[in-house]
Amino acid sequence: MFDFKEIETFYWVATMGSFRAAAAKLNTTQPAISQRIAGLEQALGARVLSREARIAAPTPRGRELLVYAEKLLGLRAEMLAAVGDVSTARGVLRLGVAETVVHTWLTQFLKAVQARFPLLALEIEVDISPNLRERLRMQELDLAFLIGPVVTPSALSLPLMTYPLAFISSPDIAWPRRPAHIEEIARFPIVTFSRNTQPYAAVAALFNGPRSPQTRLHASASLATVVRMTVEKLGVAVIPPAIVTNELKRGELRIVRSEAKLPDLVFHASWIDHPGSRAAKEIAAIAARIAAEHDAGGKRKK
Repeated sequence: MFDFKEIETFYWVATMGSFRAAAAKLNTTQPAISQRIAGLEQALGARVLSREARIAAPTPRGRELLVYAEKLLGLRAEMLAAVGDVSTARGVLRLGVAETVVHTWLTQFLKAVQARFPLLALEIEVDISPNLRERLRMQELDLAFLIGPVVTPSALSLPLMTYPLAFISSPDIAWPRRPAHIEEIARFPIVTFSRNTQPYAAVAALFNGPRSPQTRLHASASLATVVRMTVEKLGVAVIPPAIVTNELKRGELRIVRSEAKLPDLVFHASWIDHPGSRAAKEIAAIAARIAAEHDAGGKRKK
């Protein structure tokens, strides 16, 4: 007779298409995953997964089993929601975070999650939003804080926070008292987020058009590098002022008033809805609360 772990393991291998991915999701090893699937197939007397291709796909019998496995996992989640204590959730939650969040309210968020889920471990990966979006679609992440929601079947999102972009420079650079023209800013190299990101595209549109003033555009996946380059007068940054609050207070950097229009960065918490996503949903709600508190605190200081 098979047990619930074997059913859960089959569900994740079948939906993720990989023994390796299922092992990472369930915080175990590939041999353990193989052993559970072998035990399940022995108990059923039939193969439920095809291993002939690179992707582990359910067999015809496996597709039938997958329907019942999803129902069982959903019923367990419903039972836990009704009578269980979510704070006792164990295992690992794989969290992807855009670096803007790291520089603003991530620490407060982690403290709140630790208080609510003392037995849950977080694996935190910092990356640009396009990469986080793709990894979430591939179910290599359980939850992501990124620019824009993830638009894919079964993806759910909560709005977190909106960050305006601004031109930031060293105070040693003299600017006119009026809002600076784009041609005046273009005299300096521009430093911003890495390529393939929304802010980079917005900056490139300002400076790389046929009638736009030409400048050098430096891109970096490290916001710490962008900030250091700006402090050292190696360029004018296009970043959210929220990530350099301390530098602005100390007078190491200043906001450059400009006539140029820059877009806001709208962050969301996104996760894939499935029977085991209850913890991700609640942690997303914690993130939304912490982000709102951080935003309210920033507005009070202004």
